[in-house]
Amino acid sequence: MRDADVPPRREAAEVDETGAPLVPGYEVLGVLGQGGFGVVYRARQLAVGREVALKIDNRVLVSERDQRRFMREVTAAGALSGHPHVADVYDAGMLPDGRPYMVLELCPGGSLADRLKEHGPMDAREVRDIGVRIADALAAAHAEGVLHRDVKPANILVNSYGMVALSDFGLATRPGAAAGNEMSVTLESLTPAYAPPEAFELTEPTAAGDVYALSATLYALLYGRPPRFPAGGVVNLAVIMALHRRPIPDIEGVPYELTDVLRRGMATDPRQRTQTAAELRDALAAADLDGPVAEAGGQAPGVSPVDHGGLGRDETSGGAEPSRSTTGPGLLSQAGRPPTVPGGRAGGPRPSMVFGIVAVVFAVMLGAGVTALFLNGPGPSQGSPGGPPGGPPPPDYKVAVTMRNCPASEVPGVVGAQCVAEPECWGGLNIMAGDVTAQAVPCSGPHTWETFAIAPLPLELTTSNEKVVARHPAVAALCTMSTLEKSRTGAAGKITPDRWEVSVMPPSALQFAQGLRVFRCVGTVTGKPLTGSSFAVAG
Repeated sequence: MRDADVPPRREAAEVDETGAPLVPGYEVLGVLGQGGFGVVYRARQLAVGREVALKIDNRVLVSERDQRRFMREVTAAGALSGHPHVADVYDAGMLPDGRPYMVLELCPGGSLADRLKEHGPMDAREVRDIGVRIADALAAAHAEGVLHRDVKPANILVNSYGMVALSDFGLATRPGAAAGNEMSVTLESLTPAYAPPEAFELTEPTAAGDVYALSATLYALLYGRPPRFPAGGVVNLAVIMALHRRPIPDIEGVPYELTDVLRRGMATDPRQRTQTAAELRDALAAADLDGPVAEAGGQAPGVSPVDHGGLGRDETSGGAEPSRSTTGPGLLSQAGRPPTVPGGRAGGPRPSMVFGIVAVVFAVMLGAGVTALFLNGPGPSQGSPGGPPGGPPPPDYKVAVTMRNCPASEVPGVVGAQCVAEPECWGGLNIMAGDVTAQAVPCSGPHTWETFAIAPLPLELTTSNEKVVARHPAVAALCTMSTLEKSRTGAAGKITPDRWEVSVMPPSALQFAQGLRVFRCVGTVTGKPLTGSSFAVAG
């Protein structure tokens, strides 16, 4: 046996009064979660006073070779920490007993697996946006020569700013890495419902494997659980391989085009699969979410025993996918599409396809009229409650607004600025190609942003693009630190201005297309989530 393979003598790791291992420089505050491969603690990094996630592995790295491999993986993950959708890696090391640990960015929002468990399936547009962000993170990893190999909802976290972040590079490797022991560990570690079928054939991992895992993850977010596999899971390798050959059904209420993108990403044959994360990202971004959606009916995922390379096509169609433009969405399941599985967001059914089409046509037909309406002059559309008779109506804020005790209404040069009558808080701002979306959350609980001003979009703005809106002089004059400071109330007034951050929240692209022409000024305290209202006003 070579010296590098000889396990050195190990000492027992010291523990604190709760039984948590002592890691120099860190104070353990509690357990965040645990599984078969380790425990994640909430801890404080003493040198800089920040809270972090301290992940301590149960495995003992018995040789210096294993330790070097672990540190290479940590270094690879750390090189990606600058990506906005990769959880930051701050530190790593070994305990005296040979167990490795990693210090990661604390993501208090939990994982997407937690969200699935608590709230059920997610909206198609939100899932698409998550997919674009995580695919971009994977593309960056692949560009650095790093394969993740364990993408699943449990490894996509929500950080303190409400942004999704890819985490847990514990199975990461580089293309061309030696097989053998490393592959045997992978078979024990992988989650069958998300891992690509070739991973169970001991083939060399590729970027296409990460594409499969992310596609399966996004499908699970839409449907509530992964495709092909039963809810209880399976452990028999022969069954796993058989399940991977089943077709992938459409999901009720989900646009066909989005499911088609995911289906191509989950082709059983890697040669037929979307090859790179960048290609998957671009396909998701280009998917038409306003097109036809799958209707109710059909069977549960993976009921057909026929193998079509994972593309889910009926053998009677000769492998050719039917054209939706000639068959119509109501005939697709009879014209060769896989069956449709029930789906939709928790709490109610999805809007019907007919309603979606009518809404799009209505928006297109009214587009010119809406533009003309807001170019007819100031009138009440600029915030005047009464306005001249016959003038355009005031904007529909969709929330109650007030000018009472509202510093925003006193900003010179900004017409129609007001405050929301009730506190309005947000879990985070997601910005993709200038399109801003945000999740409303109760102000009584942890949140990232809170509205301190609301106003009509200036008439000359014909876009909701965040950068364009923020540069407009009227918007820039309202969404300032000065307005924020004057709007604070209670304990928020004691937080020094250098800790505050101001941002502009225009309507989303969809809201703008539907005629919503108001923007918000929002504020946050850097470094920690807010709790309670900072800008309450008397209505």
